Amino acid sequence: MAGNLQIVFSYVPDGVTDEEFCEWYDAHLPEILSIPGFVSAQRYRLEPVVSDATEPVSYRYLALYEIEGDTDTLLEEMAKRRLGNVDAYAERKEIDSSGPPLPDWWDRVRFASWNCVALGERVSADAVAR
Repeated sequence: MAGNLQIVFSYVPDGVTDEEFCEWYDAHLPEILSIPGFVSAQRYRLEPVVSDATEPVSYRYLALYEIEGDTDTLLEEMAKRRLGNVDAYAERKEIDSSGPPLPDWWDRVRFASWNCVALGERVSADAVAR
C-alpha cells in the first residue's frame, strides 16, 4: 500500500441518479490516475452509521486514492492538469475533450477532498492481537 491517501467525498444533487453519477465518475477515474503520484483508486457508497444532528453529512460517495510522494507536488500536478477543483475541471473541458464530457448537473455537484498523510506504520489487527 502506498504511504498516503487522498479522499474525495461527493454530494450528488437531487434529480441525478446514482447510476448517472457512478457512470460519470468511473469514466473520470483515468483522468485522475494519469496524474503522477496517484497509485490506485477505489470508490465507496456511504452508508451512515453514527450521525451528528447538528452537523448532518450530505455526501453519498467516497473515492479513496492511494498516493505516493510529496502531497504538495501532487497538488501542483493536479493544478497543472486542471484537475484540482470543479471550476478548473470545467475550464479543462472547454479546451480538452478527452475523458467524460461535463454532465448537465455539473454545476450542482459538490466535492470535498483531503490529503491524508500517514502517521507511523500501518497496524494490522493480527499484530495487535499478539
